[in-house]
Amino acid sequence: MQTLAIETDSHRVRWQVWLVLGVVLVLYALLRLAFGPLPQDPAYHLFADTRTCLGLIPRAGDVLTNVAILAAGVFGLTLRPRMPLATDERAAANVLVAGAILTAFGSAYYHWAPSNARLVWDRLPMMLVLMPLLVLVMADRVQPLFARYALWPFTAFAAASVIFWGVSEAMGQGDVRLYFMVRIGAVVAIAFLLILRRPRHTGTSWLVAALLAQIGFAVFEWFDHEVFRLTGGLVSGHNVKHVMAGLALAMVFSWLRVRRPLPARGFPAAG
Repeated sequence: MQTLAIETDSHRVRWQVWLVLGVVLVLYALLRLAFGPLPQDPAYHLFADTRTCLGLIPRAGDVLTNVAILAAGVFGLTLRPRMPLATDERAAANVLVAGAILTAFGSAYYHWAPSNARLVWDRLPMMLVLMPLLVLVMADRVQPLFARYALWPFTAFAAASVIFWGVSEAMGQGDVRLYFMVRIGAVVAIAFLLILRRPRHTGTSWLVAALLAQIGFAVFEWFDHEVFRLTGGLVSGHNVKHVMAGLALAMVFSWLRVRRPLPARGFPAAG
């Protein structure tokens, strides 16, 4: 009887995973038909901080502040053996740690000489952070089996959205909309899950703090030039964004380290 219930849950979760991806694709297709492609704004690459460090590192503020993201990734790597994870959650945690470290290098590579071609290598590793985080929150808030069945489809789909944008830009028909839908949709989904669903583990305050930090760094990113002017050229909004992104990642890793199972609510707790 228990085996049948597990098989039923597995089938339901797999169906839900592919339903979510299908809905995103259909919505994208409808938006594409209605409004056409959405190319990357060339002004995106015009960051406020263009200072050079020691005559060697161009755009040093945006390049070097990625140390904060790298530090967070290394922090997650040191915590990883002590994270109380269910078997199905381990792959997601591993991808999350790897994604954080790769994001630091990808972002530094992009900011060294901003361009659409380099931006692909900034956005790809970010998907390796966002998708496993979404999957871990779904496993915590909805059904643990999402950690088993959603990680690779979601991550592959998110990576494909970046590659699709990069290829479309190279062909002169850039369309960044699918990438935006995946990135923004994942953050919104995480926020709604934190608000509307009860957790299976303690430590929710760490996730809430990480979400608030993400909202904060989005604001600083938007006001990149304004922050640079207000601080007299000391720091730019994008400099601050990288530091806050590192803090947000550190909070996520802290959640994974300190959380403990709450009383079961209809499905097995993580071991």
